[in-house]
Amino acid sequence: PPAEKGFVLLNGHTHVPKCVEYENYTYLNPGSVSIPKENSKHSYIIFNGTEFVWKDVENGEEYMRYKLKKE
Repeated sequence: PPAEKGFVLLNGHTHVPKCVEYENYTYLNPGSVSIPKENSKHSYIIFNGTEFVWKDVENGEEYMRYKLKKE
C-alpha cells in the first residue's frame, strides 16, 4: 500500500508470523494465538515503544524481534 517512509503495517489476517521490510514501510504479522498456519507457533506480538517482540503462547518465550529504525 502507499505509505510514508518508516510506516509499520501490522496485519494479523493470514495467521502467519512475518516481518518484511519494503522500501517505504515494514509489514508485520503477529501470527495467531488460536489457529497458526504454515507450521508456525501459537504466537502474539508485544510492542514496547521501540521494538516488536514475537512470543510463543505456550511458554512465553521470544522467538523473533524487530527494532524500529530511527529516521
